[in-house]
Amino acid sequence: MEGKLVGVHKIKVKLADGSEATYYYAWRGKGAPRIYAKPGTKAFTQEFVRLTRDRPTHVASGTIASLVEEFRSTAKYKSLAPNTRKDYERMFGIIKAKFDTFPISAIEARGSRKVFLEWRDTMKDAPRSADMHLGLLARIFAWAKDNETILRNPLERVEHLHEGTRRDSVWTMEQINTVLTKAVPHLRKVACIALWTMQRQADLLTMPTLVFDGKRVSIKQGKTGARVWITAAPDILPILQEAKESRRQRVLVNSLGQNWTSSGFKSSWRKEMKRLGIEGVTFHDLRGTAITYAYAHLDRSHEEKIQLIAEISGHSREDAETIIRRHYLAGQEIIDAISRGTK
Repeated sequence: MEGKLVGVHKIKVKLADGSEATYYYAWRGKGAPRIYAKPGTKAFTQEFVRLTRDRPTHVASGTIASLVEEFRSTAKYKSLAPNTRKDYERMFGIIKAKFDTFPISAIEARGSRKVFLEWRDTMKDAPRSADMHLGLLARIFAWAKDNETILRNPLERVEHLHEGTRRDSVWTMEQINTVLTKAVPHLRKVACIALWTMQRQADLLTMPTLVFDGKRVSIKQGKTGARVWITAAPDILPILQEAKESRRQRVLVNSLGQNWTSSGFKSSWRKEMKRLGIEGVTFHDLRGTAITYAYAHLDRSHEEKIQLIAEISGHSREDAETIIRRHYLAGQEIIDAISRGTK
């Protein structure tokens, strides 16, 4: 049990009779209280919680740590999706561990950019993670600059270490047909609605049955807060109608008729893809696949195609071209292949 408690400090000491004993403390450092309960027991956990609950935490003002705390208290941060905040909290801990007492005044100083980039490069073995940590720090600095806490953001226009993209990871028609005809029903329904609505996994799994009015689906996206109205395609109408007639809380449920959990869905999806022999693409790639196929088959101008896709996917008019092109829409060769019916 104690291994799951972050911060528990374990030391071995030699007693007067020559034997060894292991002592546990609620944290490392001078003044840390000892935990007397037996390790691995419920009492041990309860004592740890009691000792650490009121432990004073000091954040020096005028430091990056204080900026982090101020940023965490903003309405914009609190409005982020729970999963996003969970990821940010983990990264905040790493940022504070490195720059806890780094003065705000030094952020603006010449040479600070090099300091932050060198820190990012210590994580270069996991380039995407390194970019995410630096990106969060850059976001904090951008917020601080916007409210004039700092006058210069040293992390503007930083090139990413991670250059990979999944925008060309498009499902083939054979793979799509396999899922839509051979997957177990509760997963087939999720895939079908994903393809026809272009929505993210989290928004699909938590979609309330009430959002279906008989003809259209209204979805408020958890990540962006945008609300989109989508006319229900014939392929998903039976799924929506069945959920409404069953008076379920959510449209999509697992094999037991219960609401999906994120981890439960990921596990079930992974096992089903292995059973079906589908490799090289992810559930998230269904969104890019739907966007790419729509673009390839819509008989409209480029601008009209992008606008129509943006209205469904929830991107703003201003961001539509950049975001859809960069993150979702496959390269021209794949689009041409789909148009010819060879993808």
